[in-house]
Amino acid sequence: MGAAAYRSGEKLHSIAHATYQTDGKIYAEGDKITHDFTKKGGIMYSKIMLPEHAPREYENRETLWNAVETKEKRHDARLTREIEVALQAEFVLQEQIDLLQEYIQENFVDRGMIADFSIHDKGDGNPHAHIMLTTRNISRNGFGDKNRDWDEATTLVSWRKNWAIINNRKLEEKGLSNITTTEHSKHRV
Repeated sequence: MGAAAYRSGEKLHSIAHATYQTDGKIYAEGDKITHDFTKKGGIMYSKIMLPEHAPREYENRETLWNAVETKEKRHDARLTREIEVALQAEFVLQEQIDLLQEYIQENFVDRGMIADFSIHDKGDGNPHAHIMLTTRNISRNGFGDKNRDWDEATTLVSWRKNWAIINNRKLEEKGLSNITTTEHSKHRV
């Protein structure tokens, strides 16, 4: 919940699902923890994308991540997978949004993941996006088992390759085919 609040620049309330320690305090099941990042700057856009069969109430960030946290029983469970991608500074915000939505739909949502993404840009030449993904299969009834297929090395490599392909295609559409994603953002994705 804290990561989702930070990425989106929102104030979210987490309902502790088990006893655990954070910020030097011990919380017990049922305690509420507030994560307030409403003063964080540089957040240009945030959105949650759901598979067709996911409960619509998960479009609410607080509802989604509380459901994710509640489903886990282990204190060391992985709650989310995060992918950070560099965005082309040559694209205006709407082009970045369109590119991300296409990429996220094809690579994650169509596979059954819920994606919560935010675009950050402080005007320092480093626009980027954080994509938080669920790790469990989803049905109309909520979260099921963890999907380990999403952790396969070949899957991760294909996501990276698909990011380069879609960026290069969009650069070419803008007449900037002399810049490639690989050259422009070697250090990140």
